[in-house]
Amino acid sequence: MLPDWTIARPSILRTKKCVLTLFFLISFGTVLLFSRAMPVMADQPFSWQSVSFDGGPAFLLGGSVTGFLNGKPVASTNLLDLENNGMMFHVRWGSYVLPHLGLRFSVGYETFSANRGFSGLSGMPLTVGATVPLWDPRSENHTVIPYFAADLGPSFNSLSTNAGNAGSVSFTADAGAGVMVRLNGRVSFYGEAVGTYVDSPISTRGLASSSSNLSSGPLWFLPVVFGVTYEFRTPGQAPAS
Repeated sequence: MLPDWTIARPSILRTKKCVLTLFFLISFGTVLLFSRAMPVMADQPFSWQSVSFDGGPAFLLGGSVTGFLNGKPVASTNLLDLENNGMMFHVRWGSYVLPHLGLRFSVGYETFSANRGFSGLSGMPLTVGATVPLWDPRSENHTVIPYFAADLGPSFNSLSTNAGNAGSVSFTADAGAGVMVRLNGRVSFYGEAVGTYVDSPISTRGLASSSSNLSSGPLWFLPVVFGVTYEFRTPGQAPAS
């Protein structure tokens, strides 16, 4: 008989956590290189770097839960019955590379309040994304600038049980819209709402005890955040009117 040849996967690709983290690092590197290369290819210089901080309520939209928590059946199979609305925060680095394209890297934190004996779920998403402003932010004629936004990456989720952490590492993505209000050449306020998807944030596989045999389906929620942006590299010259 011919030998059965098999190729072992590299250790970094053997778990979902490693795969998502590697995917995020590659995506972030691509975004960083893209943000540096695009101004060179543009007709005129246009790039500024920025840091942002935002926060606001996160409204639960849906999610299923099944199994046992600390040895007891969960009080409901609907996460809306087990969790109250929570809060969402971001720290962001951004780089506008074209008049109608911005790239951003976000470190987020979401937390929901416990209800009906259910431990509060929290998560830390690490995402890369893009914003598409409807008007050129360089123009002095526009101080209020609507934009579209989307992000994706891994989310590191946590749910406390007697047997340990029942959170999982899962894929998350969001899409929505916002409005930026420019105060001057350095500071802007913004608000945005992005519908957010988290793929199965709860999984007790690997816990030492079977008394917390819990799992979940996709989680959907809507963060509505308000924040401030400081630009530490000024844009190129404003376009001609």
